[in-house]
Amino acid sequence: MTSPFYSGVVSAGRVLVTGASGLLGSWLVRCVPAEIDAVALRFRQSVDSVASIHADLRNIASTMAAVEAVRPALVIHTAYALDEASIVDATAHVVVAAAKVGAPVIMISTDAVFCGDGVERDELAAADAAWEYGRHKAAAERCVLSDPTAHGSVVRLPLLVSIDPPDHALRQLHAAVASGQPSRWYADEMRQPVRASQAAAAIWRIANVPDSDRSGVWHLAGPERLSRFDIACRMLDHLGLPRSIVEPSTQPPGTDRPRDIVFTDTRARTTIDWHPSPIP
Repeated sequence: MTSPFYSGVVSAGRVLVTGASGLLGSWLVRCVPAEIDAVALRFRQSVDSVASIHADLRNIASTMAAVEAVRPALVIHTAYALDEASIVDATAHVVVAAAKVGAPVIMISTDAVFCGDGVERDELAAADAAWEYGRHKAAAERCVLSDPTAHGSVVRLPLLVSIDPPDHALRQLHAAVASGQPSRWYADEMRQPVRASQAAAAIWRIANVPDSDRSGVWHLAGPERLSRFDIACRMLDHLGLPRSIVEPSTQPPGTDRPRDIVFTDTRARTTIDWHPSPIP
């Protein structure tokens, strides 16, 4: 299938989306452009809305078999986990398999590759993660970007907010309502949250950029700096639930969580007209 979505940049419109049952992956599938033949790569959960194929990305043979079966023109790698094998090894396997079929990779990364010292970071800033998850993601980024001829891309995202399907924070809030016990949220951890729906739409616009211009790092930052407590309160207000459900807290001493991540998104604003809305 030849797709005008790519404007001749690639020869076919088939895109493999890893992690398609996750929050971002499900939004990518939900808003896939009509002219794109999206295929979901799944591991544990099924994906019913598009064609799918099973693979364990931690296993190179499983990954190679799935990618060769689909033979995509592009891979959007959103698969999410916290352990090193599921982040670094899986990404390395995706990169090798994609290269074999000539498909560039767009890897979804995180703002947590930065230490969170409150100093602004742009797309060229070096990763300096303070916690293990961010270090794993930074290592995975290097797998994608190590070969410039492969036209790999990294899209760093902040916290994603979604009402339907519910994100992790919303599930916690509903659990607090059900239990009658307030949940505690950090008031001293600042982030730049963005709506998952808008992030997904922006990733499809990045996919539309020609390979040579798409390569490298992209930031999709939200328009506001909010604490995790602020985000929880915003969601409660949007749903018409009382703020008594949440209580502010502070990070425990000695934690390695990033406290204040500030990153800029000039490339996305100038290239794909990225102008996100505040979260609800």
